[in-house]
Amino acid sequence: MITKIYPDNPDRVLLDALVAQLRDGALVIYPTGISYAYGCSAYKARAIEEVCRLKGVDPRRHRLAIMCADIADFTHYAKVDNQAFRFIREHKKEPITYLLPATSGLSKLLINKHEVGLRLPLHPLASLLIEALGEPLLTASLPLKEEDPEYRTTPELIDEVYGHEVFTILDGGCTMGGTTAMVSLVGGTIKEIRPAHIPNASHPFDL
Repeated sequence: MITKIYPDNPDRVLLDALVAQLRDGALVIYPTGISYAYGCSAYKARAIEEVCRLKGVDPRRHRLAIMCADIADFTHYAKVDNQAFRFIREHKKEPITYLLPATSGLSKLLINKHEVGLRLPLHPLASLLIEALGEPLLTASLPLKEEDPEYRTTPELIDEVYGHEVFTILDGGCTMGGTTAMVSLVGGTIKEIRPAHIPNASHPFDL
């Protein structure tokens, strides 16, 4: 099922119904601003476990990430020192997953080696969804083959493959595809763990 919500003039009844489903443990697929990803409430352990099952990953070994509405929310789930805050603020519009020391406010499923991955939404629909939910979303890339990149970026094609797995797919139009950079901000250092890979980006993202 595909759901269309317009960020500039959202149907509040439809949005509230979607939020209620997420709070009840439903899974969705939504646009992050780069590609489409699984999303669920970061507070629903069973939903997180279901996302891991669909991806075929072990949360004890695979690093997961959450999407927060803004930088201020990061401090609820991670220890953010001044250097890390400045770096995130300077790069907040870039496709980056930030690794930070985790606090005790999250499920153990989301914490890997005492660290948590945090992202900011780069799509207005993702921002709207998180703000309406009032809590972070687990965000996890779809388990797609490299030879089928359009199944990461086109809602109708995503629906063909994954529509039966989730409550709905939020249609935010076609996206670029690719993966975020991963940057560690642990221990007072800034270290790029993985560069961003955005096939159709107009410029590289230099960190």
